[in-house]
Amino acid sequence: MKLGRSYWILWTAGAVSFAVDGIMFGALPLLAASITRDPRIVSLSEAAGNVGWLLLGLISGVMVDRWRRTSTMWIVDAIRAVLAGVFAAAVLSGLVTIPLLLVTAFLLGMLAPFFDNAASVVVIDVVAPAALERANGYNQASLLLLSNLIGPPLGAALFVLSHGLPMLLNAISFALAALLVWTVRRAAPARVRAPDRHLGRELREGLVYLWQHKLLRTLCLLLTVVNGVGAGIISILVLYVLEVLHLPAQGFGWLVAIYAVGGVAGAFLAPRLSRRFGITVNLVGAMVIGSVATIVFGLVPVFAVVAGASIMLGFGGTWWNVVSITLRQRIVPAELLGRVTAVYRMVAFCAAPVGAVGAGFLAHTTNLRTPYFALGVLQLVATAVSAPLIRREVRASALTMAAAEAGTAS
Repeated sequence: MKLGRSYWILWTAGAVSFAVDGIMFGALPLLAASITRDPRIVSLSEAAGNVGWLLLGLISGVMVDRWRRTSTMWIVDAIRAVLAGVFAAAVLSGLVTIPLLLVTAFLLGMLAPFFDNAASVVVIDVVAPAALERANGYNQASLLLLSNLIGPPLGAALFVLSHGLPMLLNAISFALAALLVWTVRRAAPARVRAPDRHLGRELREGLVYLWQHKLLRTLCLLLTVVNGVGAGIISILVLYVLEVLHLPAQGFGWLVAIYAVGGVAGAFLAPRLSRRFGITVNLVGAMVIGSVATIVFGLVPVFAVVAGASIMLGFGGTWWNVVSITLRQRIVPAELLGRVTAVYRMVAFCAAPVGAVGAGFLAHTTNLRTPYFALGVLQLVATAVSAPLIRREVRASALTMAAAEAGTAS
């Protein structure tokens, strides 16, 4: 089944945005470090970009359910293009300061949840239900390739050529993405304007729906563990590479690239695996693969083995993402999907700091291998506890949907 012109235009716009994210991930810390070597201030540049999710993550979900999703995407990118353009001009003219950098990162970070939520749920507006796994797989592949594999080293290389070059490319890319989405702005339907809408009530509706749906609630709680484990893995990975694997500094980039390769494989194979196996096998299998791969980091600190584990970690993580995102898109009513998706994304920001700090403290009190073993076991236990609940609720959801379809047909 073809995905259609509108999907591919939106995919291209999303790919441009992913590339921008990767480029800025590689360039922005270097820009901050070129102004000051105070690690506290340099770290603020990353924190300022993420605070938007904590402040507006849930609210953005409500707005995405109110507004036409394609309109949200192109308007947000147009605003980001202007902000990034002003910042690029300051960098190119040598007028950039730490306050300007932090304010720009903060404003761009405040806009990001609106675009990200809209881009995640607009798929159901432009793709047939039978093609959702394939569409989400392509989305995940572009995210891994451009944001994780290509973008960061490209951003660093461009920064070396000229400090303002990645910033200028950032502004141009936002403008291009806005133009692309604008061309298919009517591909997504306009939202029905409720006469009695209220922010607090609408937000509560999304939270209540998620909590009362046992399958989605179970997956969301499992996701909390997964995100905490993922943050813990990344937080000490550079030290693991240098002090356990005894690789040069470039080894960190090697493992990230190897992980991305596994992730891309998972993105393309997930639709086939989803058709071949049931939902429970897909979800639990992806989690088991990721858990075992993490444990291998702690038990066998040999580069060849860890490289294989990195591939499996990327494969399992992307497999889970494609299946769980598609399942959520099929279960949640379209008018609630933005809010439910926002809650899912908020979980990542709540769990990640806990996982990162926990891994750091455990590494400090023991060694750099122990956190990986402990994190892998934690995820494996959480998966084992969740598996019976997932299996039971998947069956119940299948029966409910079949009954609804039968009622519609009659």
